[in-house]
Amino acid sequence: MEPGLIAPLQGSLPPHRVAYLPIVDRPRVRWPNDARVALWIAPNVEHYEYLPPRDPQRNTWTRSPHPDVQGYGYRDYGNRVGFWRMTDVLDQYGVVATASTNLAVFDHYPEVGAAMVERGWEIMSHGIYNTRYISSIDETAERAFYIECIEALRSHAGQQLRGMLGPAVSNSALTPDLMAEAGLIYHADWFHDDQPVPLATRSGQRLVSVPYSMELNDVPVFTQHHDTDDFVAMARTQLDVLRREADDGAGGRVMCVALHPYLMGMPHRVDGLAAMLEYLMSHDDVWQTTASQIAQHFIDHHYDNFAAHEPDPPQPQPSRPRMATISASSPRTTTALQAPYEFGPAQHQHGMDHPYYDWSPLPSRARFDWPNHSPLAVGAVIVLEHVEWEPPPDAYSLRRRSGGLARLPAPDYPQLTIREYGHRVGIFRLLDTLERHSIAATVAMDALTAQHYGWLASHLVERGCEIAARGIAATRLITSKDSAHDERQAIAMSLDAIETATGMRPTTWFSPEGVESFRTPALLAEAGIDCVLDWPNDEQPYLMTTDGVLEGVAPQPGTPAMLSLPLFLEADDEFALWHRRASLAGWREIITRAAARMHREGAEHSTGGRLLMLTLRPWLAGQPFRAPVLDDALDHVIALGGIHSASAASLAAHARSTLA
Repeated sequence: MEPGLIAPLQGSLPPHRVAYLPIVDRPRVRWPNDARVALWIAPNVEHYEYLPPRDPQRNTWTRSPHPDVQGYGYRDYGNRVGFWRMTDVLDQYGVVATASTNLAVFDHYPEVGAAMVERGWEIMSHGIYNTRYISSIDETAERAFYIECIEALRSHAGQQLRGMLGPAVSNSALTPDLMAEAGLIYHADWFHDDQPVPLATRSGQRLVSVPYSMELNDVPVFTQHHDTDDFVAMARTQLDVLRREADDGAGGRVMCVALHPYLMGMPHRVDGLAAMLEYLMSHDDVWQTTASQIAQHFIDHHYDNFAAHEPDPPQPQPSRPRMATISASSPRTTTALQAPYEFGPAQHQHGMDHPYYDWSPLPSRARFDWPNHSPLAVGAVIVLEHVEWEPPPDAYSLRRRSGGLARLPAPDYPQLTIREYGHRVGIFRLLDTLERHSIAATVAMDALTAQHYGWLASHLVERGCEIAARGIAATRLITSKDSAHDERQAIAMSLDAIETATGMRPTTWFSPEGVESFRTPALLAEAGIDCVLDWPNDEQPYLMTTDGVLEGVAPQPGTPAMLSLPLFLEADDEFALWHRRASLAGWREIITRAAARMHREGAEHSTGGRLLMLTLRPWLAGQPFRAPVLDDALDHVIALGGIHSASAASLAAHARSTLA
């Protein structure tokens, strides 16, 4: 390790800039006057070029060949009209903003620059133009870029540049090092915490991550089909949660609201900004400040404690009794799967077109009962997944991976750090929410998470969570392009990593991103897995056939018959909130209405009990403004009465004893 770097905890993940500190075990942060929340408001004052230079990795205007007059004009509206409407509202509430500014704005639109300076706003660099990206330049050019930013701000505004949000959130692997060497003290591109965090630099100069927001940000909010009232409600809830949590051991939190004049300055939205600020600015325990003041206070009072702190070993916590594993009868046999990709005449046959389970329409089934004849079992699968800094070149990952506005050239900080937020903060918020409702948590963890977050893995075991295996990483999916040898290795690496981290070998599997090859169920059984969570095709558990479907592949001796616990995909937080763009109210309705209907059918229908398996991601459902929605939905679910909840392994063991 180079001299001066903050020493990361052993095994920390690339790029080794951040030590893992769970929010439940870190030094206490105190803000001036014992404020609970440091609030900074970040208007993004930008200029997108009419004919930007071609970038080798990223196209600015993808709607049409350049120029894109509609896209250009939409953003130009913000500087000509929306900015002035926004500033009136910010003035009304006495907001001292931190303006994320493309510094060429001072040249192109001097009136806009003067208005920001006159109001005492802090200017944070957002690059020179929002159409020129750091990810495409070398170290010499990037070093010159910071000199240009510093000199431009000093000449136009008389301010010393203290921090940056990368132009269009672009970065290089050296960005934190070069920022620190240029004298900047904070970087706003890391979305991984609710508090400032030290960032290691090669020179040893101090650089702090000040949490910006990719969630309370009008661009993703409005592009994800939410309206102004949703945005206001999200901000209010975010503040309520952070104020409440600031009474815990970690202390003061940071809240950022990111705005764009071409969006929030629209006539039909700006009154919503006023309603938002009316609430945010009405609390005596909120310190409305700037990003550099947050960073400087943290450096002066907390940086050294954070850099030196190592969490204590997790302490045992009361856990729910686990149901004993019940052996199953011998699995069914079926015709071996042969040449799955050889095409020929269409096969007109009854039932499924694969050998892993039988066709079974719900009305024709025998009765299935949960313990105590509960009409509805409710489980929760929390997904802890890692997105690699540099995935192997031949690794397969989803083209529509969620977590950022778009797939960015490496390093893609939104993708990398938003999941880190889940590991550092969101996981504990979700676990607390589930425990309040006595909903058992199964945590699906990939190998890289198990290897590099040993404290968290131990903490989850001490809390009584079942740990399910989830492959190697979210950036290394198992697909039919893999050989049987490679897939076996991936499964073994996942199981071995979790066993090393927790002392227990998983028997439950949830494939990364829910993607399988045609071999996966058989190879999982061969590895000793007896419960799989990949198939969202039912409301009751069912047995799967894995013996004899692949030549020479058989379940590990003593492994019970494979059982599928179907997840309820419509309520999956990523599927509902990210891909389908459901509102938070809509997500709550999905959960509560589905539970009510399943509960009624489970009580009244001859086929018996139903299963509602929720899938939750700490970086998504664990955000401060979303967790209360889940909490409210679970209130309604539990109020139905007679709910059975258990880990995935326990649910599978009971189901297997009933179905065998």
